[in-house]
Amino acid sequence: MLGPTVRKRGLLVALVAVSAALLFAPPAAAAPTPIAATLQLRGHLPELGTRPSLRVFQTQSAYDTFRVSLGDANVFPPAGSLFMSFDKDVLALYARGDDAGGRCLRTGPTATVDGDTATLDLRWESGTCGAPSTARHPFVLVSLSRTTSGGSAWVQSTRSVCGSPPGGDAPACASLTGGAVASPSPAPAATIPATPPPTAAPSSPSPTPNPTRSPAASTSTPVPTIAPPTVALASPAAVRSPEPAARSVEGPSDDPVNYLLWAALGLVILFVVVAGVLARSPRR
Repeated sequence: MLGPTVRKRGLLVALVAVSAALLFAPPAAAAPTPIAATLQLRGHLPELGTRPSLRVFQTQSAYDTFRVSLGDANVFPPAGSLFMSFDKDVLALYARGDDAGGRCLRTGPTATVDGDTATLDLRWESGTCGAPSTARHPFVLVSLSRTTSGGSAWVQSTRSVCGSPPGGDAPACASLTGGAVASPSPAPAATIPATPPPTAAPSSPSPTPNPTRSPAASTSTPVPTIAPPTVALASPAAVRSPEPAARSVEGPSDDPVNYLLWAALGLVILFVVVAGVLARSPRR
């Protein structure tokens, strides 16, 4: 049997070992803090670029400026039609870019904040959200509450918002700087040119020979679970050259004056003939 001194030494060594392990052990990572998220719109839109991108709008003016910059591709609802308010939420727009096709993006009910980064909960869903089957540029517009589930504000203390759908092959981030609008994602993103509205051809009562039209590709439009309108323009092959207008050929006039002139001319000729005959006949 061990003496009481040996047992005390063993207990002391065990306590020292446990204390050292607790002292030098790495601190446990804090769990990410959830943020309430609401899906606002999703669909397909090629004008958002062919590379993954993420944009963040903290003010209504920033969101409206972006909408106007899309020109004819502006399928996003006005701020008043969104299920959010900019004094309580921010908007995040993630675009996958050129995708394999046949699938659509959605977001979960919460995003998370971990350190200085907020992360969207992006998910894939089969189907194209009502867009044509060939659509391959999915995007999702989601609002994030400015406060976490614990009631703390995260926007001012967070440097970036990131998103990546399952697979991790298309991450994109947008930086946050105070109350300013987020800068473009570090990942290359296509610049969206402002598209001028199409000029309507003036209507003419008479056809113009050989009219031509430039074919225009229909825009794949997003659906806030609705399919945006697709405008199909006629191709040049479908445009017929209008037939030349028929020309009318005028016949003789039926004016009674013409008949009187012809009758007078006949009488003159008859008078000349009779006078000639009388002149030639022998006098008795």
